[in-house]
Amino acid sequence: MKRTGFVEAVGIGLRKYFQFKGTASRSEYWWFVLFALAASFTTGLLDGLLYPAGTLDFDQVLRGSGQLPVTPFSSALALLLLFPSLSITARRFHDAGHSAKWLYLLIIPVGYAVLATIGTALIIFSYETVNVDLLLPIYFLIFPVAVTSLALGVVYLVFLLKPTKTFFEGNLFAEPNVPDWPYGIEGSTS
Repeated sequence: MKRTGFVEAVGIGLRKYFQFKGTASRSEYWWFVLFALAASFTTGLLDGLLYPAGTLDFDQVLRGSGQLPVTPFSSALALLLLFPSLSITARRFHDAGHSAKWLYLLIIPVGYAVLATIGTALIIFSYETVNVDLLLPIYFLIFPVAVTSLALGVVYLVFLLKPTKTFFEGNLFAEPNVPDWPYGIEGSTS
């Protein structure tokens, strides 16, 4: 089995931007993850240097006198790498013998996070300050997001760490690649 290098894996990941069919080897997947982490770190540094936020005081933000940190480079990178990350994860699931439909489970923590954010914002804006009495309802809004994200992350990590499963080993998502014969298709003439 041929291992994929860093540059080749990043190129494949970006070329197959919307391709959710096929397979991606473990090395291809993890090299792309390393690229995404390095790019995120770099854009975070750029955002921090070009758009320093200073100290963030939520009371000032609620009163309208403060501002949230601006992160245009990190936000643009996150949007650019969203579909390549999902597609390479789907192809890696296929390579390990699992359906990419497992990615639909991401809707649960993401959807609940949106609802929890709205609920938390409503609580904070209705009381205008955050005190100890408000921490319990906010905790129960945010805690399920953390638990479902952690559980889903563990399941996905198990899938992503599995070795390649070939078509002949029962992988319905892999192409049936016939191995090359030692003497070609015709066989030996001696």
